[in-house]
Amino acid sequence: MSNIRFTNFTKRQSLWASLSLAGLLALGGNALAASDDTKSSAPARDRMSHETPSETAKPVVPSKSEMADSAFKKLDASGKGYVAKNDTKALDGFDKIFDKVDNKHTGKLTYPQFRQAWQQYAGQESTSPNAGKAAY
Repeated sequence: MSNIRFTNFTKRQSLWASLSLAGLLALGGNALAASDDTKSSAPARDRMSHETPSETAKPVVPSKSEMADSAFKKLDASGKGYVAKNDTKALDGFDKIFDKVDNKHTGKLTYPQFRQAWQQYAGQESTSPNAGKAAY
């Protein structure tokens, strides 16, 4: 009878030890994953961000020789549908034209507003009322 009790005890102990080992390995795996995550070169807010890559895209500075639609696409790299004043800060002298065209003072230019401002900025003003129109 004592031999049966000993066998049952060792089976329980063996089962407990196996479960404990599995739990430790699982925790160890999570700890390793967490330590690898902290070694990442990206800041924690970027790794945990729910933003899509297009929402974090940086604007590219267009040259004055570009057409308004090309310049708009570069400055609105994330595809939000407008160009903010901050997006144009690298364009020397554009801020004054921006303020003049942004008659509602929203700090944003939609494509038609931007086209008007860009044509003034780049010296591309046309006499045709449909010049430079794009579907936005």
